[in-house]
Amino acid sequence: MNAAQPNPPAPVAPKPGEVVPPAGKDPNLLLQKELEENSLYNWLRDLPSKLRSSHFATPKVLGGVLLVALAGGLWWWFSGESKRTAAGHWKALNGATTPAELEKIVKEYPNSPQALIARRSVAEIQFGTEGTAKLDTGETRGAAIESIAKAREEFLALAEEYKKVGDKALRAMCLRQAAEAEESLIGIPKAGVTALEWDVSQDRGTAAKAVEYYTEAARTIGESTAAGERFTKLAQQLTEKANRKPDDPLPSPRQIGMYLHQQIKTKVAETSPKSPDKLPDTPTTGTGTEPKAPDKPLGPVATPPTGSGAAPKPPTRPLTPPTVK
Repeated sequence: MNAAQPNPPAPVAPKPGEVVPPAGKDPNLLLQKELEENSLYNWLRDLPSKLRSSHFATPKVLGGVLLVALAGGLWWWFSGESKRTAAGHWKALNGATTPAELEKIVKEYPNSPQALIARRSVAEIQFGTEGTAKLDTGETRGAAIESIAKAREEFLALAEEYKKVGDKALRAMCLRQAAEAEESLIGIPKAGVTALEWDVSQDRGTAAKAVEYYTEAARTIGESTAAGERFTKLAQQLTEKANRKPDDPLPSPRQIGMYLHQQIKTKVAETSPKSPDKLPDTPTTGTGTEPKAPDKPLGPVATPPTGSGAAPKPPTRPLTPPTVK
């Protein structure tokens, strides 16, 4: 009796994604055939033999390989060095707080993102701390006006710089700040204007220019954005204020600026002490006007005479009291 033959294993259903070779085919042979048809596999397989042969050993090929390797190494080094340099610039910017420190960054790192940020920080100090904060004080008003004018010009210059690099957000922000500086100078006369009333062409700032900067800021950032709508609204409000009629109960921005400028200027003139037209004649040492010293020592002061001016003579003998009878 023949021994019992083992039953063949029952077929197992393939798992999802599993490739099952056809019946009667060796999986290893199928994989080998697929690799042989792969061009990348063939190239990697033949690479060692090609390197050993003279096919890749030509000077041109070796030189090209060396150049590629050198270029890759240089790129990696400069990339790391650039990151380290930029990190140092940001560290220096974070530690700068005064205008002198910020201007030092602008001088040491020109045309860098850190320099642009430092320039804007200096302009903000000129506009705020050294500008609008000191406009209502007569002693510092002149310097404050000049500081605001400088800040306005710097904001406009920075807006052009950010336009070149394609930063719309910072360009719009600089234009808005330029508009605010322009608005602060409405109704303030230019240097050298001494008349009580002056023409609008002699103003340091105008409402029309401020509206232009607000509108350009909205156009830059997008008029449909939240910031753009806010800038557009500011331009409309300023236009309405500037176009107020003379009989309007509310004054225009220029009328307010002129009134404040005249009031502060008059107040300063009234409180400042007036210098006398002529100083009293006082002896001054070394000028020849001091009194001369007497030629001889002064004696005792004589008793001023009485009567006719003749001094009484002393009696020749003692006086006796009269006899009473």
